[in-house]
Amino acid sequence: MPRRPKDPRTAARSYALKLLSYRSRSRKEMLDKLRTKGFENEDINVVMEFLEKAGLINDKELASELLSYSTGSKPLGRNGIRMLMFKRGIDKPLIEETLSGHTADMEEKAAMEFAERRSRVLNNYPEKVARRRLWAMLQRRGFSSDLIRKAVDSVIC
Repeated sequence: MPRRPKDPRTAARSYALKLLSYRSRSRKEMLDKLRTKGFENEDINVVMEFLEKAGLINDKELASELLSYSTGSKPLGRNGIRMLMFKRGIDKPLIEETLSGHTADMEEKAAMEFAERRSRVLNNYPEKVARRRLWAMLQRRGFSSDLIRKAVDSVIC
């Protein structure tokens, strides 16, 4: 049976480090998790200060990671990236600052690549069904309707 620390600050710090071992977290996410676990505000503030000084909580770095993830392995449109960051607790000004480096060309390339990958499967369906499904897929990923139209028209013949 694992030993439990008697000091609530030590317990809060251990819990926070355990959470960070799974994935990076924003300041807001960590605060919410610690509050939900029932730690006192004073203990939470001490732990958050420790985590920030150690560089373990850094919203700017997390926003950059999420942007890289959203343009690489999981292509998302501008609105999709914005919503992903917002759900993860990144502040709106930081989201906009991070997205300022995301150009329309990058978004178009991501939409086209995604549409081409999905079109291979959708070519087995009637054109109308394939268009509707591809449109919905791109829309759920946060691409603009103009970009969706362009992508759908280029891959569904």
